[in-house]
Amino acid sequence: MIKVVLLDLDATLIRVQTEVFVREYVRGLSERLAEALQLPPERCAQALRSAAQAIVADLDPSCSNRAVFERSLAESLAIPPALLRDIFERAHAVVYPLLAPLVAPEPAALPLLERLLAREIAFAVITNPFFSLEAIRQRMVWGNLPLDLPYALITSLDEMHFAKPRPHFYEEVLARIGLEPDQAIMVGDDLYNDIAPAQAVGMHAYWINGERTLHNFAAEVQDGLLERLARQLVVSDRRAQIVPRLLGNTAALFGIVDATPLHAWQMRPDPNEWTPLEVLHHLRESEREVQRPRLMRIAREDNPFLPPPPEPFPPNSLQLTETADAIAADFWRERAQTLAFLEQLPPEAWSRPARHAIFGPTTLLEMAHFTARHDRLHLNQLCQTVGKCQAD
Repeated sequence: MIKVVLLDLDATLIRVQTEVFVREYVRGLSERLAEALQLPPERCAQALRSAAQAIVADLDPSCSNRAVFERSLAESLAIPPALLRDIFERAHAVVYPLLAPLVAPEPAALPLLERLLAREIAFAVITNPFFSLEAIRQRMVWGNLPLDLPYALITSLDEMHFAKPRPHFYEEVLARIGLEPDQAIMVGDDLYNDIAPAQAVGMHAYWINGERTLHNFAAEVQDGLLERLARQLVVSDRRAQIVPRLLGNTAALFGIVDATPLHAWQMRPDPNEWTPLEVLHHLRESEREVQRPRLMRIAREDNPFLPPPPEPFPPNSLQLTETADAIAADFWRERAQTLAFLEQLPPEAWSRPARHAIFGPTTLLEMAHFTARHDRLHLNQLCQTVGKCQAD
């Protein structure tokens, strides 16, 4: 069943010539930066382009896109990051509003969102996260998209850790929303950025390509498109999904950690439930003691028997003094070791068999996917627990 429609913003939910918009943005911003920094405008323009490329190239799930962008820009312009941030924000505040005439509403967008809302199908704005949430929301306003609708996610520079066309970006999106690939459809105008990587992670996709418009998509949804697609299997390379999925899950974890207030980590919404900090602790210990050792056993032993994982520790049985940031950093160090092990495996190793005490006959590939599902289970638990704690 398709539970969420992921929608690109530019040239999908709003009408804009993306290349023109980006060109004018870079031109205006580089001129303002050049004036403030006493540098050639072309040097500033090249620094902006390099910073965007750095976001796409970076695969560190612990580093937000904003951190990558600011680091690259500061290095290119030889300006201390703290000083550059203030100058950049002031220049952006002047230049960005001037781009409003380049954006127009897409007439089919709001009726589509209202129809999805009426059918209790979630929707999210999945734009390439090169702009702050405030800037993206401005663009939505220019396109007459209400900001008070229950968007499942709006991808932005501060919240995301990867960018299009990386499949890691789509895995991070799914992990943040709490759904599996076959429960989602990506709708966008760019085959390279929107459609191909979404399909690569196992999602459905709908290409807005001139022949098919957002109005066509809305009409097909009304005619049962989502129900038909739910019965169709998306063919994708399951082995190629492993690394992006494990990295996407890790990025989502850092996003949750960054967004959770300090007071919520030790709160317990129910006496029989873990605190958010205990959930985080479990993820780290499982990676170290269960997930990676299990995968290594399958790779090194002949059809090993895999015992069930140890019983979860009872709530409030640990005295955790570490911070959430420290545990998340530890988890990433453990996950990096797991990824290094998986990435050096020869192709034939992925089909090595094992016997699991609960699941029966399995393979290394299946158990690697199980590791990713284990992530998602506890990421969802973390989101729900944090939500309850914040409500309290």
